[in-house]
Amino acid sequence: MLFLWIQIHEYKKRNGLIQNQASSQSNLLYSSSVKRILQIVAMLLLASCAAEPEKVSSPNLIGAWKSDFDSTTLTCEDTGLFTLSFTGPKTRAIVGDYTFDGKILTFRNRPETKLCVDETGVYEIKINGALLIARKVKDTCPLREKQMDHSWTRVKAAGPGSSAPASAAQ
Repeated sequence: MLFLWIQIHEYKKRNGLIQNQASSQSNLLYSSSVKRILQIVAMLLLASCAAEPEKVSSPNLIGAWKSDFDSTTLTCEDTGLFTLSFTGPKTRAIVGDYTFDGKILTFRNRPETKLCVDETGVYEIKINGALLIARKVKDTCPLREKQMDHSWTRVKAAGPGSSAPASAAQ
């Protein structure tokens, strides 16, 4: 709104529609001050757009889950961090960030994983006690897709103070 007002004001000044103008020196000072304020506002708007999306997690999801497909472990922390830990020789864990709205779980691998960096995986999740069922919506990371699109059994519930069902822990 401020930007629009300034644009209109500048248009009126250029076209002589503003009467009783002050000296050109004060107009120059006013103009440079307005430009500086606009630059600051623009930088603040850009900074707010670049911020990370707010992490969303659910106490029902937080904890460790073992794949019913193999022995892979999925750990979801309340900070929005996930880890897929594989068994076997020469395996490396996948580490990344997740968001969960209670139904849709979205993964994004971190750069240190060096696998499918910044590629998003989206899964529909159903949690029933100690059972988690993941169904792929879309995922461009083949290894994560292979591991995730199965059922999982809870092996460790969330820590103290969470509302995750303690009876679901084994």
